[in-house]
Amino acid sequence: MAKRLRAGDVIPEFRFDTPYRPQQSFYELLEGEKPVFLVFLRNFGHPLTRNYIMEYIKSAGSLRSARLVCVVQTRPQTISRAIPEGAMPYELMCDAEGVLYRFFAVPSEKSRMKCFSLKAMKIINEAKKKGFRPRAGEAWQLPLTLLVGPAGRVLLAHYGATLTDLPEDCAAMEELAADLLPALPAEWLAAAPAAPVADSFSAAFGAAPAAPAKPAPAAPQADGGPFEAGFDTPLEAFDAPEPGGTQDLDAPTEALAAPASPAAPAAPAAQPEAPRAPAVDLAALGFGAGN
Repeated sequence: MAKRLRAGDVIPEFRFDTPYRPQQSFYELLEGEKPVFLVFLRNFGHPLTRNYIMEYIKSAGSLRSARLVCVVQTRPQTISRAIPEGAMPYELMCDAEGVLYRFFAVPSEKSRMKCFSLKAMKIINEAKKKGFRPRAGEAWQLPLTLLVGPAGRVLLAHYGATLTDLPEDCAAMEELAADLLPALPAEWLAAAPAAPVADSFSAAFGAAPAAPAKPAPAAPQADGGPFEAGFDTPLEAFDAPEPGGTQDLDAPTEALAAPASPAAPAAPAAQPEAPRAPAVDLAALGFGAGN
């Protein structure tokens, strides 16, 4: 039975396909010292998905306290034909049939007034100029952001209220994880015995529900934190003037004063090269390439 996830719930084991590897174990994905962000998006042809996929690629180096997996409603072969293996800095989970979306009760909304933010309107309007045409009467899939620990323990579940109510980039995820993880109960981050591996999404979630377990303690949440307020930019922020110029990184002037006696110019210190985001071209997928 579909239900909304809450912090403390345990997701059962299942197998999933990536664009390059079929039937991967969800619990094996969760093994390791870092929990996993699961961000549920639309298909790869949707402009909102493209926007966040690219933002997450450009900022992937900022996420250090957790790992990232994006869930998309796209067939594996659609992505693997357009994006070479290794080009993405994070994992993709393909759920073209929307089994996980239904099981986790990820909502959709037909009313633009209820689910559109200013950011969503800007992304959609820019995409329309490039040929995107939303289907008439189609419901707008809302996002879901999960942070999952060992053996499927849900550490955070945020159901988006608007189309852009999800982390804007990996820096936002890092800030959230760094604040949240130290406050969680220790047992939530401890590995537990894995449940038997199911053969498919349907087998994993089609079985009769298990007997209810003792409720887990609620995750501590700071008043007005990102769990309650959501990830969207407040509307009043759009009225603020644009930041003027970049931050001044010049050294203090006294540090640059010339020495009293002439000296040979010192070689400039070697600066580490900033990491470059992988070059991933989503144009080959085409707008509206859903499955």
